Amino acid sequence: MNHAFVDASWQEQPDGQGLGGWGLVLLRPGQLAARYQGQMGAPDNNAAELRAVLEAVRAAPAGEPLTVHTDNQAVIVAVSRGRGPQGLTEASREVHDESGGRGLSLRAKYAPRTGRHMQSAHLLANDARKGQGTASLTLPQTDVLIEQRPVGPESGGPEARVSLRRVGERVTAHVPLDPLSPLPPSAQALLAAVGLARPGEHLTVRRASKIAQALWHRPERALPGAYPAVAQARTQADEQGVQVEFLGVG
Repeated sequence: MNHAFVDASWQEQPDGQGLGGWGLVLLRPGQLAARYQGQMGAPDNNAAELRAVLEAVRAAPAGEPLTVHTDNQAVIVAVSRGRGPQGLTEASREVHDESGGRGLSLRAKYAPRTGRHMQSAHLLANDARKGQGTASLTLPQTDVLIEQRPVGPESGGPEARVSLRRVGERVTAHVPLDPLSPLPPSAQALLAAVGLARPGEHLTVRRASKIAQALWHRPERALPGAYPAVAQARTQADEQGVQVEFLGVG
């Protein structure tokens, strides 16, 4: 199943015309999240957000189901019924014509803006409206590979081998794992990998465990003794503009 998270940003201009920006995050199984954004003249925010839906339909794989996530009820109605409130009818038809032509099974679902992908879509839309590119769309991705070992070659205890591949550079770190720590070993390895990131870097992490991924997304689910380490790592990553994407499960 493919998923698109969409949002829009809109502002009335001094001449009375509206200027909008749209953003979307497209998720496809086994692939990194793809991000798109654009600026457009728009009568209101709904029109800009429906444009994001149209672009999601165009970007999604043909012939496969697509679920669009939005916090806009007018857009949900437009996508679900093929028609919208006044001013959205033509755009709604365009979305349905496009999805029909590409063989997509399209549905819309509500998602709060507090979600990670919704926040990304909102940032993309805001930047597009302002005429600014979003750095994460152009930053080179750094490939991160995490390998856990039951016994390290030097310490004699469990360790993780963390490898970061950047353009023209490869960094490898051997991270001792504390089996007595309240933080699971796989999460220890992930935090070590994120700690090696440069400011503004986009990390593509491979072989992170389901537990490590879950704790990264929801630090509050960690055990009390483990929460501070995860929360601090997330805060530092956010402050430095480090983005973390997961590809596959170790």
